[in-house]
Amino acid sequence: MLNKLNKADIFFLIYILISSLIMIYSLWGESELLYLLLVRFGILIVIAGILISHNKLKTSFTALIAKAYPLILSAYFYQETVNYNKLFFDNLDSLLEKADFFLFGFQAAETFSQILPNHFFSELMYIAYFSFYLLIIGFFIINYQEKSMGENIFHLIASLYLFYLIFSFIPAAGPQYYFPYPQNALPEAFVFDDIMKIIQEFGEQPTGAFPSSHVGISIIILILLRENSGKYFKIGLPIVFLLILSTVYIKAHYVVDVIGGLLFAPFILLISRKLYVSLPGK
Repeated sequence: MLNKLNKADIFFLIYILISSLIMIYSLWGESELLYLLLVRFGILIVIAGILISHNKLKTSFTALIAKAYPLILSAYFYQETVNYNKLFFDNLDSLLEKADFFLFGFQAAETFSQILPNHFFSELMYIAYFSFYLLIIGFFIINYQEKSMGENIFHLIASLYLFYLIFSFIPAAGPQYYFPYPQNALPEAFVFDDIMKIIQEFGEQPTGAFPSSHVGISIIILILLRENSGKYFKIGLPIVFLLILSTVYIKAHYVVDVIGGLLFAPFILLISRKLYVSLPGK
């Protein structure tokens, strides 16, 4: 079966191994370690079932699941980093907060929404932040039938999980968790403020603030679109611009997190390109 794995499968297995070692080192003696390892073992069994089923059935549905499972699981693995992201430091939010204050003389993540509390602008910002998930889905769909699909999707998958590894070494919760109430309160909108509260409750954890993977992954998607799909790049550009603004507006990130995402993006993509060339697989 191993000779039938593609590069994304092999990278995903390597990520599981490396992050499991980090988890064991970080949580040795803690009660939740066994539970987290058992969940990972269950995930590996499910993945093996998906890949075996696809190799036997070779239907369009099994092909889709076999290609998409690392992206589907990325939401879980992002949240999981909160359990083992303090290898060397406690949360660095106090430093990030001070860096923002040094740059602007005020807390941008707090002041941005205070200056523009308009319901229409708030709705736009919430939609823009939510568009991150649509951006990933859209990028997958655009590339699914293309000849370059394997490489482009690999870069997206690898970039996501490389950011997660970084979060293991740079713990930061973000303003929405670090600021006390009412500093971390979000402005009201019409519909998407309630949706964002649901996302924050079930899809967010006090982890992964620096560098911003929302910004970094969005920039990587733009780079890949510009290289391969010019018309979609033009569509994605204003969406990503608003998304970047939204990460600060909804207090998910400090401005320095955004800067970090912008700076890390090309290096993460470069590492992903090196890995694509180096790893075995289809």
